[in-house]
Amino acid sequence: MNEPVGDKSPVELAKAGSPEAIRRLYEQFGEEIYRLAYQITDSSADAMDVVQDVFLALPDVIRRFDGHGSFDRWLSSLTVRTALAKLRRRSRRAEVPLGAYPLSPALTVSDPIIEKLDLERAIEALSDALRMVFVLKEIEGYTHDEIGELLGISPRSSEVRLFRARKRIQRFLRG
Repeated sequence: MNEPVGDKSPVELAKAGSPEAIRRLYEQFGEEIYRLAYQITDSSADAMDVVQDVFLALPDVIRRFDGHGSFDRWLSSLTVRTALAKLRRRSRRAEVPLGAYPLSPALTVSDPIIEKLDLERAIEALSDALRMVFVLKEIEGYTHDEIGELLGISPRSSEVRLFRARKRIQRFLRG
């Protein structure tokens, strides 16, 4: 993950203020951060803003990474906090749906692509609170304790939200 440059990893070099190390971290983690931010914000524009905010802040905040645990997990936590701050700042704006595109006759309802699209739509249909817990637990693998800390809720609330999210997704998928 953090292949050394000389005798130092990109993380160590970034802590020392190397712009080249920040660029390498962006190349390594940019897509992953975008994906996570998109899952939380449910907006491509907001997700791109989150990626930009994370990497603009990284030269200052990377010094807080103490080396305990993995850097990518720490970076994911930073991304989640940044995305949550973005959600709190934005007012709900009306988004214009692009409309349903006709499916190719080759695609059937049992096609894995259709099933994946249905699941993505079901996740997008969740409220922000339920979607965040679902994404963090089921997709990113956070524990309920970690989710509680990130979202400022109790681990029990995280468990309840996950249960509700799963039930709503099941209902959505059943039609």
